[in-house]
Amino acid sequence: MSRKKNSRQWARLRILCSGGLHLMTLIPDALELVRELIPNSASQLYLLAGQAPEEVLETGVHEANVLGVLPPPNGYFYGDSVDFGVRPSEAKARAQHVLEVRLGSAANPLGTLTLLRDSGAAFDQDDEEDLGRVANYFDYALRNAASAGTGLLGVIEDEAMLLATTSGDILFLSDSAGALLDQLASQEQQVFDRRTLPPFCLRLVESVVFGERYPWRLPAGTLELAGGVLEARAQWMSAGSHDAVHGRTVGIFLKFVVPMPLRIWRALGSVELSPQQMEVAFWMGLGGGREAARSRMDVSDAVLRDCVKAVYEKFGCTSEAGLLAILRPAISRM
Repeated sequence: MSRKKNSRQWARLRILCSGGLHLMTLIPDALELVRELIPNSASQLYLLAGQAPEEVLETGVHEANVLGVLPPPNGYFYGDSVDFGVRPSEAKARAQHVLEVRLGSAANPLGTLTLLRDSGAAFDQDDEEDLGRVANYFDYALRNAASAGTGLLGVIEDEAMLLATTSGDILFLSDSAGALLDQLASQEQQVFDRRTLPPFCLRLVESVVFGERYPWRLPAGTLELAGGVLEARAQWMSAGSHDAVHGRTVGIFLKFVVPMPLRIWRALGSVELSPQQMEVAFWMGLGGGREAARSRMDVSDAVLRDCVKAVYEKFGCTSEAGLLAILRPAISRM
């Protein structure tokens, strides 16, 4: 990889991790960059909340405080017998070379990022130093992530629904809903059997059922998934009398939303921008114009002006409004 491309990829990773998104949401895009910067066969990310990383990695026991997991692909090491999401130690044992870094500090562990190679040269000191730099960016993303429900804008990529009883039995499940809940279950180290609601959806049903008793419990919620945010809303689908077996029917409506910072960041990859131009375009795309870029970057007015001009030229527009029309498609408030 050339030094120029290497610099551009590091800049893309830094910008991606500075947009206020939770690491679990941006991690698929981030790990693609990491693979270019540190060639690897597969990767594992474990995000923790109060559980020491070694407890997860050595014992394979995952408590409810594991926030998200992105294991290597099933069957990557030439076999389907191991569920890499459940037994990370076995995935590491099968890899020929392993490089690992802890996220956070010893006093406040945030997780672990592991790179695996099933063939080729071993990881070297340069790879180790580069992974440390990656960890710094990931730590920043974790420390500065905004909540998924704090009013970010995003682009709806999928919509789905399911019907369930008040006791959590699924009556109807669309293909799209099944796929989204399968992704959620895999991420949370659970099994979605398609007959009963997963905990996230069951909490929404309970909010509907006990809404009058607990008015502060809202029948809606958001949850970070790999590559986006899952929005869910529950409501009654029928009213009146109900039998003792099924109860009244609750509908759960799901949306998979790509937050706007991630959508803009992906759009920036469609043109060849210098690291400075990329950062200017990113902050302008999020709103606030060149003043937003100026407040985030340590550059002179002349450099900022040249960057804005170059960004307009490369995107084929002549104004900030034209740039926003390219970077920000139809949006939905999260």
